[in-house]
This record gives sequence, structure tokens and C-alpha cells, in this order.
Amino acid sequence: MGHKRIKNIWNQYARLIQLETIFRMFIMSHWNYRVIKKYHKETDTSTYHIHEVYYSDDGIIESWTESAVEPMGETVDELREDIRFFTKAFQKPVLKEETENGKPALVPQNDLQEINDGHYFELMDRAGVAVDYIYQFLGCHPIIIKDGNLREIYERAGNALVELYQEAGRLEFEQTNKNDNP
Repeated sequence: MGHKRIKNIWNQYARLIQLETIFRMFIMSHWNYRVIKKYHKETDTSTYHIHEVYYSDDGIIESWTESAVEPMGETVDELREDIRFFTKAFQKPVLKEETENGKPALVPQNDLQEINDGHYFELMDRAGVAVDYIYQFLGCHPIIIKDGNLREIYERAGNALVELYQEAGRLEFEQTNKNDNP
């Protein structure tokens, strides 16, 4: 399959994901779940919690729930969806509570994990596992095989993961060669 075809499939898949994200953002347009690090003076320890964080129209944090929140739903499906949004909180920088001008504020924590040489291979390996997983657990499902529309969506997702794997492999190869030839 040509590079242009793969790119076209990836773009179609990305548009589907964007539509879902836009819909969710419309529903949750001014808040989301975020991980907040709290420092406790009494014990000189920090703990991490998930809170609802509320934003102004221009994306500035205005407030957040005082207490951590728990996933919930009126149905099992709603609970599962809420948990999915909880996990999205880990894709954003951790926030920490600080005091600015005498008022509590949330600021991004700046201690992001350093990337080391092993991360490149690890990413490629995880992408390979994801490709195998989607094939074993979705691609062979009888409904996916039977329903042409679902099969097409599955193939776009699978091709996107293959492209991710190939790009991760390219990065890993470049990193290995860079270290071998300083």
C-alpha cells in the first residue's frame, strides 16, 4: 500500500476521532478531568488526585473541585465512559496547587519524564503489541468480518496503528544509529 494511501486512511481515521472529540468537547466544553498534585505540609508528602477543572472561554483555569471526584454513571455504559474520560486526564500535564497573589492556583508541573534511548524501542514494541491486539481481538471477530462498514473502520484503525509502528521503528533506528555513530 502506497504512502499516500496510508496517509489518506490515517487522515480519515483522524477525522472520525476528531468528530468524537469535538462532540465530547461540546458536552464538556468548559471543564475536564485533570490530575492534581497536592502537597501536605503536616506529613511532607504529596498525593495525586483527579478533579474537575473549569476553564474560561479562552482556556484559562478558573476553578476546580475542592475534593477529588470519583467515576460514576447512571448505567454501566455511562460509568465506563466516565472512566475513559478519567484516563484522558493522564494525557495532560499534571497540575499542582500553588498560591499566586495570595490565591490558590493550578500550574502545570514541570518535571516531565526525560526521554532515554530505551523509550524509542519501548514505543516501537508497544505499537507492535497494539497492532497484534487489534488483529486478534477485533479483526477476527465475526461481526467485523461480516459487516463491511465495520470492517472498513477496523482496517483504517489497523492501518493507523501499522503507520504508528513504522514511524516508531524509524525513530528507534535513527536513535540507535545516532548513538552508534556519534
